[in-house]
Amino acid sequence: MIWNKTYSSIAILFSIVVLLFHILLFSEYTMPLLILLGGLGTIFLFFVALYQYAKCWEFTKQFKKKLFLHSVVYRTLAVIAMYVLTMSFDADSLPFEIGAIDSVNYHISGELVEQALEKGISIQNELSGFWKGASDYGFSVIIGFLYYIFGAYPLVVKIFNILVGSLIAIRIYQITQYVFDEKRARLSGILVMLMPPLLWFSSMVLKETFLMFIIVNVGYLIIKLVHNARFKWLILALIVFQVAITLYFRTVMAPLLLICILLQIIFLKTRKKNYRILSICVSVLMVYGSYIVVEQLGMKESVDTIIAASQNQFDNELSYAAQSRGISYTKAIVAPLLIAGAIVTPFPSLLNFEEAQLGIYAHFFNEIIRNSLYFFVFVGLFRIVKHRNKGSVFISSFSIGYILILAISGISFQDRFQVLALPFLIIFMADGIFTNYLKKMMHWKLYLCFIFLAILMWNLFKLSNRGLL
Repeated sequence: MIWNKTYSSIAILFSIVVLLFHILLFSEYTMPLLILLGGLGTIFLFFVALYQYAKCWEFTKQFKKKLFLHSVVYRTLAVIAMYVLTMSFDADSLPFEIGAIDSVNYHISGELVEQALEKGISIQNELSGFWKGASDYGFSVIIGFLYYIFGAYPLVVKIFNILVGSLIAIRIYQITQYVFDEKRARLSGILVMLMPPLLWFSSMVLKETFLMFIIVNVGYLIIKLVHNARFKWLILALIVFQVAITLYFRTVMAPLLLICILLQIIFLKTRKKNYRILSICVSVLMVYGSYIVVEQLGMKESVDTIIAASQNQFDNELSYAAQSRGISYTKAIVAPLLIAGAIVTPFPSLLNFEEAQLGIYAHFFNEIIRNSLYFFVFVGLFRIVKHRNKGSVFISSFSIGYILILAISGISFQDRFQVLALPFLIIFMADGIFTNYLKKMMHWKLYLCFIFLAILMWNLFKLSNRGLL
């Protein structure tokens, strides 16, 4: 069954109950009315739009074209909403978002690349004096080229993210076509088009949207490669190149993507008897090809430096994330909960008890929507294991592998890190929504009760951690 009115009503009611309970229980820490109403309105619009699109676009023609254009519209509205939100509560951060730090750094580094292009000097030398490690060079170079062509305006990067984010919706639709069927593919595309966390990050000068596109595009190309009757070397070359450049975005991505690619190549079902031998040969070529690309791009000498510089990357990011949220891990009695529920986290912060929390509770609707829908992700993942759908090896191994890395590193509560797995999880979400069984509704309601308690525990923990209880 496709998403229906009953599902939307339950999800909206759950969101209202969560918010109302926290307002009544912690009235002195209620967030500003504009953010509260804006977030609640976003939740309402998401679930209503999901129902309408799922119903009206089930058999519509030119689906990909409509999906892309509507995705552009929603991401444009997200950029406008981010400007309004920032202007209302943190005008000093304009033209960036509330409490912008990394966005400002990327903007400055982009200007350095632009100046290097104009003067004909080394981009690497310019960036090496700004960033601690080369794992942040990639997006800086992209911004620099955009600034060189269109001018050094942050809005240029946001428009770029709008287009890239809309292409992600198309790619997820295409991947789901290969792995499942047309109906689930359409629902996956609609979910990516509407999903607030994806819109949220596309409205910022951050690398997450482009990095998501690389990951999703690699997933699409490898699934296309193994499904095609004839082996295409150009597709393999594109995959290797994109995996290699992730070293300049987030170092852990390159080995993780390579492992997931090899798993997909080796375990995909086929009628050909010699497929196992062929898959081993292709796997060897993938590894060797990656080495060649790294060498040809002049990255060989710097890869060791990148890896060495990023060995403590997650530790540093954990410390920064914890500090920005006022969390002491020596007191984090909910840490086991965060690890056990790594896919479900982050939970929303709903309380306004200090100025630094503004940029965190301002996007509470992102977390509430994700938390309420992840039940269907679990249903989809269960079906993948049960039916041994080997065509989904790449997307499932990446999603689970990446989230395990986050959980082990202790940063599963960071929405900016979690969002990279979201497009693939949406594929399983769509399958879970379509899957019917006798006690599905009851199980979802029980899951929502658990999420309600988890959200309450998370917000109680944050108050307790500051001695406010």
